[in-house]
Amino acid sequence: MKINKFLLVSLLLGTFSLTACDLNGLINVSGNDNDDESADVGGNSNSKAGGNSYDDSIFDESESLEKLIAYGKNTGFEITTKATAADGTNDEITLAMKGNLWWHIDSEGSGSGYRLEDGKCAMLSYDEGTWSVFIPNVGETQFEAMFEAMSNYLYKANGYFANEGFTFDSNGKYAGRDVLKFKYERTVGLVSVKHDYYVDKDLGISLYQYAETTNESEKDWAKLETTSFKSGNDVTPITIAE
Repeated sequence: MKINKFLLVSLLLGTFSLTACDLNGLINVSGNDNDDESADVGGNSNSKAGGNSYDDSIFDESESLEKLIAYGKNTGFEITTKATAADGTNDEITLAMKGNLWWHIDSEGSGSGYRLEDGKCAMLSYDEGTWSVFIPNVGETQFEAMFEAMSNYLYKANGYFANEGFTFDSNGKYAGRDVLKFKYERTVGLVSVKHDYYVDKDLGISLYQYAETTNESEKDWAKLETTSFKSGNDVTPITIAE
């Protein structure tokens, strides 16, 4: 299934980052042109994560997850992410939340979701354009537990900001959101590694993730990019057939 390819790209991004942790020495690699409305506003490329250029508390994954859930309940969001990789993977998934509902749909048209109501959490299923209740009560804690599991790909960068090699590149705009841009570029011997992360200033989630490993003439890469970020009145909650 395509959703497995999507999750594979997410895992590859994490794997590439772990590989980069073991490399020594810096290299210069040209930037990525996938940003929309990108603009530098005096960012310091020598600022390490945790510097004065931004509030590094947004990179705490548990805190960021709470912010995203609160944002979904109070405002509502719909984030569409595209996954591509050197192996030909080309997939897309939409993760959304509005009030007491959250749901996701993949590019094959299948999906699932959860509804929290009166202390009960219902698991939802999606089939041929119709949402219905699959399990009426799976326990209230399931609402957040499954959301955390399904939104994990948005936090792949967070665990690596403590690495000395990560540098703050600039402030900018991506998918209509204010972002902080970070780079990680290292090489040792014939192997070089490059990462780019665009992190939402308010929510701490990665809206753009790119990892590339080059060994002589061989190059492997994986990318997750937000193609759409809707919020507020632009988000239409799903209708559940009872």
